[in-house]
Amino acid sequence: MPFVKTEDEVKLYYEDWGEGNRYVFTSSIYIDYYCAYTRELANRGYHVIAVQMRGYGKSSRVPQTDDIATHWLPDLLAVADRLGVTRFAYTGVSHGSVLGWQMIRECPERILAFAGVVTGPNFKDDQVYSGSAARARDAARGATEESWRERCEESRRGILEHERPYMTEYWKEQLHRLADYEYEHSMGLDEQERKMHFGNGVDDGMKTEEELIAWMQTVRTPCILLGGMKDAIIRPEAMFRTARYVPHCKLVLYQDSDHGVTLCHGQDLLEEVDRFFQERCIFPQTEE
Repeated sequence: MPFVKTEDEVKLYYEDWGEGNRYVFTSSIYIDYYCAYTRELANRGYHVIAVQMRGYGKSSRVPQTDDIATHWLPDLLAVADRLGVTRFAYTGVSHGSVLGWQMIRECPERILAFAGVVTGPNFKDDQVYSGSAARARDAARGATEESWRERCEESRRGILEHERPYMTEYWKEQLHRLADYEYEHSMGLDEQERKMHFGNGVDDGMKTEEELIAWMQTVRTPCILLGGMKDAIIRPEAMFRTARYVPHCKLVLYQDSDHGVTLCHGQDLLEEVDRFFQERCIFPQTEE
């Protein structure tokens, strides 16, 4: 199995799809099925590296802290450095998209482009996400085996509700596989994983909405944002605001989707991200 060890002795598991020097990195709790569009990019000439976040799956278990998210970017860069990848595009979903914005702030020379799915940044005074995250954490920490099973079954049903008549048979099959995987994966989590919490996120140093907007106007990294109009976690208003102020940003919103846009519009995301990367010509030319 491919692993990279960090300076604090944490082993990070990653998977490598495709080949060549058109590198696309992504990071998440999950590897299999979570973002089918990411794996599919490898079939379109991209070299995709998917890093599993510390504390989960095959990566090292870590003590529960309230600042685990602060490790995500250093962990991702540790894998990139070990593989000798200096510059790459990044795509992430929800919590995974945090790394894209953090790279743009802290090491813009490393990121060629950012494709953020259901990504903000949220408004500085928006307490909806932080409140729901805290409730989810507390529920997980206090869950009995029965209540945890009920929670997993509810999650599975929620995924299958995303099935649409116009989805291709391929993506319907992927959706059902994802629902089964999510259920089996969640039921298989050990006690430490169930209680793991991302913490309070990464402090970007900006305290007000005005400061955040001022920073957005300085961004020069090509960005495409994709989300759902019914998303209550990353509200479309926040994505509108971001697209308004980030130069040359592209925004795609699906009217019938919520935070699970990757589930019901996976093929659309694949096409949009692939087209965006091609239009921007961000990757180095492949040597003949």
